[in-house]
Amino acid sequence: VLGGDMADLGHRQSAYPRIAYMPQGLGKNLYPTLSVFDNIDFFGRLFGHDRRERERRIGELLKRTGLAPFAERQAGKLSGGMKQKLGLCCALIHDPDLLILDEPTTGVDPLSRRQFWELIGEIRKGREGMSVIIATAYMEEAARFDWLVAMDAGRVLASGTPADLLERTGAPDLDAAFIALLPPEKRDSHEPVVIPPRPAGADSEPAIEAEHLTMRFGDFTAVDDASFRIGRGEIFGFLGSNGCGKTTTMKMLTGLLEPSEGKARLFGREIDPRDIEGRRRVGYMSQGFSLYSELTVRQYLELHACLFGMA
Repeated sequence: VLGGDMADLGHRQSAYPRIAYMPQGLGKNLYPTLSVFDNIDFFGRLFGHDRRERERRIGELLKRTGLAPFAERQAGKLSGGMKQKLGLCCALIHDPDLLILDEPTTGVDPLSRRQFWELIGEIRKGREGMSVIIATAYMEEAARFDWLVAMDAGRVLASGTPADLLERTGAPDLDAAFIALLPPEKRDSHEPVVIPPRPAGADSEPAIEAEHLTMRFGDFTAVDDASFRIGRGEIFGFLGSNGCGKTTTMKMLTGLLEPSEGKARLFGREIDPRDIEGRRRVGYMSQGFSLYSELTVRQYLELHACLFGMA
């Protein structure tokens, strides 16, 4: 790495300041209670920049990422896309020669994803010698990269340019190319995802009804006068960019947040955040991984079974 063996202590110590790593997960390299500015400033201090140099670099990064208006906002209150931009700022504060991004756009809306990659492109123009290693599961993103390594179960399946992989497999796109590169036992069992439409004349009884739901956090309105109806058996989607209010709305519907105004009913019964019995009827999978890392899979399932009173 960077011309030396990372097993060698001397080279490793000299290479560390030249490498930046942005971990997988929204905002995993951020301190949620610190402001946008203070997060970047903290990383600048770690790399020994003096105050004047830190402020210069932070100003440039905030301007380039569009985060300047949010410099004083706590990182924990940012949308997913903004957290990823802030995480990138923290990684770039010391002008690294090698930037490692571990699934940087997972869970980020399409517009923010596009803005993120445009930002990477602009940064590369100013740092032509900077190498970037990216892990991604989005094939449309991988199609933009210079060189690809397709992997499965820890093994390299193929490597080359996007055009090389398409030519080798004869596939129309990288999604199909990756499937074609898989071992036969995995490739043969692959089937496209098909969600059958809801049957005509299905039960129209509402599962959830929302009337004028509004959620304010101080002077900030996260959800403004939202009304809708979700029928039983229906797949109902919230579509929008990061920070538009999707998660806040779902938390109000599950009783995890009490709305500032408006009402929501679950199976005809008004949702009350203090009503544990009502919340038992709702399954909620949060945006972040809501897992206890020290538990095994079986222990985790047993814990939730106990929480819901299952014998």
